[in-house]
Amino acid sequence: MKRSFTHTCLKGLVLSLMIVWPGCSVVQERTNSPMTSVEQLLLSQAVERGLGDLTLPLPLGTAVALKSYGFTPDREFARRIVEGWFLDQGYRIVPMNVAPVTVRIVIHALGTERGESFFGIPPIRSFFFPAALPELAIYRMAGQRGIARYQLEIADTQTGGLIHRSPIIDGSVFMNQYTVLLWFTFQRTDLVGAPSL
Repeated sequence: MKRSFTHTCLKGLVLSLMIVWPGCSVVQERTNSPMTSVEQLLLSQAVERGLGDLTLPLPLGTAVALKSYGFTPDREFARRIVEGWFLDQGYRIVPMNVAPVTVRIVIHALGTERGESFFGIPPIRSFFFPAALPELAIYRMAGQRGIARYQLEIADTQTGGLIHRSPIIDGSVFMNQYTVLLWFTFQRTDLVGAPSL
């Protein structure tokens, strides 16, 4: 009788492990529009962060016109952020037809990436029970990163001749949210003004 009970307990343990083990996985996914407010903050701060140490061979007070190029529909918004940086540095923004210098913002990448790591039991739905078993997360990390990569080309407006091409400008900002042992949640981020959990 004792051996039968031990054998039954061992079967139960193996069955439990078989149920839990498939729920332990690492999942990565990417996200697109429509963007959440966090994604918008990640993008805008990634563009700003890339401008931090930028110097240009243009005298302060130079009148410039800005144009942006890129695959992303957010290129016009990125141009406005770069335009604000030029104004802060002491340059003047003027229309293209009167600007002696044109700055072309060539956007290589502007977007958010999302990844998730999970260890635990995913939500379970059953045909036999009307209610689903909720997710039981031993560890979960949901992370997002805003990435901006672009280059500035300074050209003579009249001739179109290239005056200067900046190095590749990179900016990135991240926000990670963690759940440990079902209840404990916290976040790590370098996003300025990040919304709290």
